[in-house]
Amino acid sequence: MSAPPGAVGARLSALHAATFMGLGVYLPFFPVWLQSRALGPTLIGIVIAIPIVVRIALTAPLLALADRTFGARRLLLISHLGQLIGYPILAALENGILIAMMVGLLAVFQAAVIPGNDLVTTEALRRFPRLHYGRIRGFGSLAFLLASVATGYLVDALGVGAVIVALALTPLLGLAATHLAMATSGSADRQPTEAARETATGRLPGVLWLVMLAAALTQGSHGGLYAFGSIHWRSIGFSDTVIGYFWAVGVLAEIAVFYLLGEAVGRGSFGLGLLLAGSAAATLRFALLSLDPGLVATFALQALHGLSFGASHLGAMAAMAALAPEAARGRTLGVAGSLVALGSAAAAIASGEIYRASGPAVFAWMAPLGGLGFVLTIFAIRSLSRQQNATRPM
Repeated sequence: MSAPPGAVGARLSALHAATFMGLGVYLPFFPVWLQSRALGPTLIGIVIAIPIVVRIALTAPLLALADRTFGARRLLLISHLGQLIGYPILAALENGILIAMMVGLLAVFQAAVIPGNDLVTTEALRRFPRLHYGRIRGFGSLAFLLASVATGYLVDALGVGAVIVALALTPLLGLAATHLAMATSGSADRQPTEAARETATGRLPGVLWLVMLAAALTQGSHGGLYAFGSIHWRSIGFSDTVIGYFWAVGVLAEIAVFYLLGEAVGRGSFGLGLLLAGSAAATLRFALLSLDPGLVATFALQALHGLSFGASHLGAMAAMAALAPEAARGRTLGVAGSLVALGSAAAAIASGEIYRASGPAVFAWMAPLGGLGFVLTIFAIRSLSRQQNATRPM
């Protein structure tokens, strides 16, 4: 018997929350743990970059498995199980090279989780149209925020070792949430037909590539901010407390946009208007941040994260859900994930040299990426319009 939509939505929300809780521990505090293992800045930078490289290389082929006989359920369960085994091993390592190798192996198990969750969620939306993607995904952002704050207190109270303990426990939540979500969402592993297998390996539509590239550029435009936002704000006199509020405002705005506009995903809407708004907001946000506009304006520009990230993510998800071939949804999300990782990594690497040479101009150099995303989204809208006119009866 199928679970009611409310129960499905709650369990999918738990699925996203479990994943982003781990990220809320990892992103702010894993570098601190690496430093506690006496790794130098250069090696820490290399270790932090390894998961990005792995995502670029492996997200697409791993998600393609979900379109074939392997299935999304097995992929996610193995992903969490690998982390459950891997983090205790990592905790016992002292040698920097061995730590880097283990981080690379863990990254293989992490690469498919977020796009895999999105695949499960969008498949459930097809069965239960009343589900609200934005509210489901918003629980992930909320879990990230709460986990970041809670881990800060844990580190203060128990020391840096608490970081790896927390990272070793969160895969248990992922395993439980995956089991519950897949058992009730109607997204259990299925055996595709031969025709579906052929579709899964065929070419993706050109308009879909435009959408994925636009999303990757828009998301990549945040690379300079993620790498040097806090560093720059400290250099111009903002306190660590204020900087923490800058980031919190962005996450809260993101959650609000997910809640208010998330119905676009799975409702038959292509979502290109949201992607257009997100890319425009990214262009404006980073152009103005480069001017060091002061406390109040910086808060306002950080609130634009709700559009520059939130709306662009929702728009891309809505477009991919509507435009991806039936048997290639996993591959589509995998390719999109690889492109976003590539764009973010390239922007972050370039921003290091730009910031060294020009300081806040790093934000101005990110703005054109949002502008390119805007232009590609316009092309996608026009391409869809031409396709619709061509199929309209005379």
